[in-house]
Amino acid sequence: MQRMRRRITVLALLAVCATALAVVVPAAGGASDASESVRQKALAWAVEHVGIREIGTTNCSPTIDRWERDMGLKLPPCRVWCGAFVHQAYLRAGVRLSRRLIDPHRSYYDAVNRRRHLRKIAISAIRPGDIVFYKFRNGVRASHLALARSRPKNGMLDTVEGNVDHASSMQSRGTKYIVLAARVTR
Repeated sequence: MQRMRRRITVLALLAVCATALAVVVPAAGGASDASESVRQKALAWAVEHVGIREIGTTNCSPTIDRWERDMGLKLPPCRVWCGAFVHQAYLRAGVRLSRRLIDPHRSYYDAVNRRRHLRKIAISAIRPGDIVFYKFRNGVRASHLALARSRPKNGMLDTVEGNVDHASSMQSRGTKYIVLAARVTR
């Protein structure tokens, strides 16, 4: 009986250690999700910068150019800047994402493969501050990025986006147009 209690005690201690280790060591992929407060900071920055406009239809402005330089990109040329908007939001929240975010098609594969601080999540798992990928052009997996402002509800998602009609703005889009959702990792 004494021996049986000892075995049970050892097994219980092993279970406690395994649980503690699972909390300390992130899951496969090597990175843990950015905290909700980081996502909220990124989102707050993005909402605060709604209304930033490019000059004409050039994809350029002093502000947008600075965001692209902050990504490590050389200017010119001015580029489609939805990714620069998302990158800057997270940079201001303390997370430096890859400059590949300038190209949603390439970033799509980063999220699918859990690389460069992105990991794919289910559309139903979207929370405020997550990155949403859309496909508005043929020949690519994704052509536009946005930050979720809400959870999906009734087939719709509220977002904040850069480079929509040459400005940053708040949108509400159908979830059927989402080709991928991603959470930022640390």
